Amino acid sequence: MPQTADIVLVGAGLVGLCTALSLLRRGVSGIAVVDRTSISGESTGASAGGLWPGHECLAFASPDIAVRARDAHARLRREFNCDFMPSGLLALVEEGELACARERVRCTRAAGFDAELLAGRALADREPLLRHRGEAVHFPGDGSIHPLKLAAGIASCLRRNGVRICLNEEVRLVDAAGPAIATAAGRISAGTVVVAAGAWTPLLTKLLGWSPPIRPIRGTLLATEAQDAGTLRTVVVGRRYYYWQLACGPVAAGGSEEDVGFLEGVSDEVEADIQREHGGLFPALQDVKFTSRWSGFRPFCGDMCPVIGAVPGSRGVYVSAGHFRKGILLAPLSGELLASEILEGCCPTPAAFRPSRFPLRAPGT
Repeated sequence: MPQTADIVLVGAGLVGLCTALSLLRRGVSGIAVVDRTSISGESTGASAGGLWPGHECLAFASPDIAVRARDAHARLRREFNCDFMPSGLLALVEEGELACARERVRCTRAAGFDAELLAGRALADREPLLRHRGEAVHFPGDGSIHPLKLAAGIASCLRRNGVRICLNEEVRLVDAAGPAIATAAGRISAGTVVVAAGAWTPLLTKLLGWSPPIRPIRGTLLATEAQDAGTLRTVVVGRRYYYWQLACGPVAAGGSEEDVGFLEGVSDEVEADIQREHGGLFPALQDVKFTSRWSGFRPFCGDMCPVIGAVPGSRGVYVSAGHFRKGILLAPLSGELLASEILEGCCPTPAAFRPSRFPLRAPGT
């Protein structure tokens, strides 16, 4: 590790890497990225790679955030290979929810995204193996990426341009007085520190007297061996889980939300539940075995919005965390927003994302 840096980023997931890339392209030198494991070794590496701006746009405080996130991602994909699959997404409509689905289509279109209701033959043509009695909302512009390929490409670019990426170094202290960070290997003094440590972020910022309500929510995913191309044509979002086919062939399923703290592993009960829903939706695939299973910790924030900006009460310390299930989509935009705030002194981040919405702890609490 270097002893000094202009900017130190804690976390080598996609959020941290995109922030480093945005800073690099605005002329910052002396950047160091420090991570307790590896490139995308936690939430990014365990994610489904969902890129669903249409499906997600109404979940934001303003649909414009989804538009900006979509456009930022498109710019990034033009440079870095990430196996982007513009497959579209089908959100299945359950009985009694048709009126809400129609309103969702109307609002999604008003926000600037394509959406339509499909049923019957039109739905069967779109996803032939799906067995669903009813309608589905189709988002043609949504799809998925391979998050590890994108992260690896960005990391390679950062290294070629002088960014120090220090792996297997667990940050034990963030010191606002410097600012600085400390690991078992030593201390890095910096002009600016950015904490982008996902679900682990509050464990570091609490040392500064500030603890955003971010906690880990474990998500489980399963995958088969490679299947014929086009086995699944879209991302399918069911009642509890989602299903898609990777560019390299396997069919994948999952997306559980397990509030179990930092308990690692895969629950047999959750795996069985995913398989039950999968078999009900895709009877023709019941004999295809899931041969891989894994889980990761999504950083869930209590108000369902990420936390991006200056840490309250600290000079030179910033945070970008709490993206939960939207980290892949929001990472490029988050990097651009934070780089603008650090370098230009402005605050372009939407009010719903700013850290100041969570106050400092009172002394002794």
